Amino acid sequence: MTQAELDEVARKLNDRPRQTLGFRTPAEKLTALIDGLHTGGPER
Repeated sequence: MTQAELDEVARKLNDRPRQTLGFRTPAEKLTALIDGLHTGGPER
């Protein structure tokens, strides 16, 4: 597999909503967690 193909698989997985995340995507959850670090409060 090429790096481009692996990147596409990773993008598809990270952009798929998850029930365990309240139907948010892993990418959205990660962004919220990082933003919570900047504001001083945990984002769960």
